[in-house]
Amino acid sequence: MLLKWSLECMMLMGVLVLSACNSSQQVKMTQATPQPILIEKSDLEQLKISAAQWESSQPKVEELLKLENKLTRLATNLKQLNDSDSLNSLVNDEVNNESILKTHSALFALQIAAFKNKNALHKKLSEFQEKIPQNIISPTEINVETVSVNNTTFYRLKLGAYSNSADAKSDCLALIKQQVTCFVSYYVQQPYRSTI
Repeated sequence: MLLKWSLECMMLMGVLVLSACNSSQQVKMTQATPQPILIEKSDLEQLKISAAQWESSQPKVEELLKLENKLTRLATNLKQLNDSDSLNSLVNDEVNNESILKTHSALFALQIAAFKNKNALHKKLSEFQEKIPQNIISPTEINVETVSVNNTTFYRLKLGAYSNSADAKSDCLALIKQQVTCFVSYYVQQPYRSTI
């Protein structure tokens, strides 16, 4: 009887083990197969339209992302330039009148324009004098250099008299802040006369 009972227990244990192994395979199979999702036809059409719109706009979105990246880099570069630009801290809004010297020791001047005819020169000079306050450049520091290039006469409008180029550059930057284009040139002593 004990033997029968032992045999029954072993059989029962065998059946339990086999059924346990079989049930885990069924669980794995049910987990592996996805459940079907039911949607309406109109929703499916809307999803297809949205997918098509995304596919058509994807290159544009990628281009925008690239542009955003470039803009970010440019903004960073501009910020670095602005932070490291020592000229901004050195330039005064007004010209240092002590840097304008007597004409006998002057080597540099600021050229603001060059013209082929005298009328344009007179017009530009009057516009300039209206635009720039007298504390920047006084009328006694205006020179006009007459130059012939390829049989064409040019009238170069020059301002100031400087002994070194650093002072001239500083004043030129102050003029640029006043919306006047200029560059440092050599000095000539040919005072402006309205009857040129």
